[in-house]
Amino acid sequence: MRSSFPSSRLVGLLTAGLLLAGPAQAGDTMTWLMPDFPPIGIPVHGQPTDGMADQLVKYIVAKWPEASHRFLYANPNRVWSMLASGEQVCFTGALRTPERDRFAYFRNTYLLPPPQLIIRPEIQAAIPLNAKGEAEPGPLMNNPALHGLVIEKRAYGPAVDALLAQPTASPHIKRLAASNYGKTIFTMMTMQRGDYTIDYDFVLAHAAATDAQLAKLKAIPLAGADNLIVGGIACPRTAWGRTTVQKIDALLASHEGSAALLQAQARWISKESALRYEEPMKEFFRRLETPQQYEHP
Repeated sequence: MRSSFPSSRLVGLLTAGLLLAGPAQAGDTMTWLMPDFPPIGIPVHGQPTDGMADQLVKYIVAKWPEASHRFLYANPNRVWSMLASGEQVCFTGALRTPERDRFAYFRNTYLLPPPQLIIRPEIQAAIPLNAKGEAEPGPLMNNPALHGLVIEKRAYGPAVDALLAQPTASPHIKRLAASNYGKTIFTMMTMQRGDYTIDYDFVLAHAAATDAQLAKLKAIPLAGADNLIVGGIACPRTAWGRTTVQKIDALLASHEGSAALLQAQARWISKESALRYEEPMKEFFRRLETPQQYEHP
């Protein structure tokens, strides 16, 4: 269920109540921007439940009782605009990219399997595959007979982002507003309003479990997009953001914290992905037991 929190009220809260000199202390408010993107974020009545980001932020809240915590659900355009302008908020479902590192501090919390090509089964024969059965994204995106759907301002990983940035791909790929995240974009494909999109297989699996029509969509690995994707919590690259992300890091940098992060992720990714990437994931979460370093803004 999507939060009905009005945007005008959101702006008022941010400007009137969040002028903090440091991270949220007793009596202060810590505002979390949450993704409404199952199973990354699964809001019910404007509150986090059991999605990946939901479990993460609930763990932090339990360890940070001296602050008052507020959850606001915002689309990617608003999230990254707010962070880039230095608003005193942190986003719990952030994928890390070099561009975003320039205006946000990141506390790593996720290591996700790479996104895959999600297609309508009727076009499977037209998908260019390599010898390993992976879809070749270049020829795919430049094929005028196939029409892709992607979300504007969303990061898909370095390899895919680079291809989407090429002018030759633009005529054949429609960039949709962020409200079309997840299930909505899959539904558009079943209505033949698009031939393919790019997303995580676990996002498709979650959507298909609630809508049988989506179960016929298929996921195919993308050639060149086989690197794991780092995600986490993003705070603005300001003095407040640095102090706040250090506070968050201190709450998470332990064996208990690392185990909580792994559990939040492991619940939703497929068994195949968990087995395939078991070793790098173990090493990633082991490193998160040690506090990170954050340079001055």
